[in-house]
Amino acid sequence: MGHVYQRPASLVYHVSFGQGVPPIFAKRMNKTAGNRLSKALGITFAATALMAPAACRRAPMPIAVIPRACGTALWEPEHSGAAGAARSHGLTVYWNAPTRPHDVQKQIALLEKVVALRYRGVVLAPDETLALRTPIKRALATHIPIVVVGTELGIDPDSNLSYVLNDEVAGGRLAARRLGLILDGQGAVAILGLDPKLRSMSLRDRSFEDTLASEFPRIRIVGRRPGQASAAQEQETTEELLQSGAALDALVALSADSTRGAYYALKEFNRAGMIHLIGFDQDLLPPIRNGGLDSVVAQDTYQIGRLAINQIDGKLHGAQVSDRLIVQPKLLTRENIDSPEMREVLTAHWWEGQ
Repeated sequence: MGHVYQRPASLVYHVSFGQGVPPIFAKRMNKTAGNRLSKALGITFAATALMAPAACRRAPMPIAVIPRACGTALWEPEHSGAAGAARSHGLTVYWNAPTRPHDVQKQIALLEKVVALRYRGVVLAPDETLALRTPIKRALATHIPIVVVGTELGIDPDSNLSYVLNDEVAGGRLAARRLGLILDGQGAVAILGLDPKLRSMSLRDRSFEDTLASEFPRIRIVGRRPGQASAAQEQETTEELLQSGAALDALVALSADSTRGAYYALKEFNRAGMIHLIGFDQDLLPPIRNGGLDSVVAQDTYQIGRLAINQIDGKLHGAQVSDRLIVQPKLLTRENIDSPEMREVLTAHWWEGQ
C-alpha cells in the first residue's frame, strides 16, 4: 500500500542564519537544527512504517464475482451492474471466470481461492448444479456471504446464502409465445441445447414446452437435442438435424452456445431466415438486425449483478435480505434492440463512474 508522507508543521524549521550571526555559529545552529529535524523525521517515519501494515490489513477485501464466462454479451452486463452497485456501497469487485466455458473445476478452484483469501463476499453463477453444491457448502462453513445467480443449487437459503435468479418460467413462455406469433400457431420446431445439469435450463425447457402444449397445440416438437460443450459442437448437432430431412419451420436454442451454433449451421446450409431461430441468453446480436436470428430471450444480468451486490452489502451489515430475488427476462428483437430499455440490459461499461 502506498503511503504519502507529509511533514508535520511543527517540524518545519525556518532557519535564516547569516544576518548578524557569525558564520561559525550559523553553521553550528544549522547542524543542530538539522539533527533535530532528522531525529524527528526518523521517529515519524518509523511510526508510519509500523502503522502502514496495520492500515493495509484494515483495508476491505473486494467482493468476488465469478460468472460462467468473461467477455460475453451475457455476463459483461453483470459486471457492469455489480461494479456500479459496489461503488455506491464503498466496495470493490474482483471479477474472474474460467478462460473457457463449462470448466467446472476451474470455477471451483476460483471459489476456493477467494474464500481462502477471506474476500468479503462471493457472487457466483454456477456452471453446473450438482458439481457446485459441495464447494458452496464448504465455503458457507467459513461464514462468508454468498449470492448464487443463474440457477438454484438445491441448498436452502440462510443468513449467508441467498439467490438472485432469472425467471426461467417467464423466459420459456416468452419464447413459446414468440414462436406462436411468427408461425401463426402451427408448424414444426426442434429444441436445441437441453442441459439437465442446470436446474435453470430444465425449468426453461419445461415452461416452453408446457406453454406450447396449452396455447399452441398445432405447433409440433419434432426434435430434441442435448446441449454440447461449445458453439462448434452445437453447430455440428444442428447440421446433423438439418441433414436428417426433418421438415422444420423453426429452431429454439435454449443457451448462448446452442443459439450461436444453430445460427452458424443455418448460414452454412443457406437456411438463415428461412427457418426461424429463437435463441436464449444474449451472446449473438448482429443477426437480429438482418433477420437471420428472429429473437433472443435475454437475461437482465445487469440487474442481477446490481441486486447481488446489494444482497452482499446487506448481509455484511446484518440486514435482513430476501432469500430469493427473481429478475424478469426480456425478448430482444429487431424492433427493440436499440431501445433505452435494451441498452441497459446489454451495457458492458463496468468502468463508468470510476
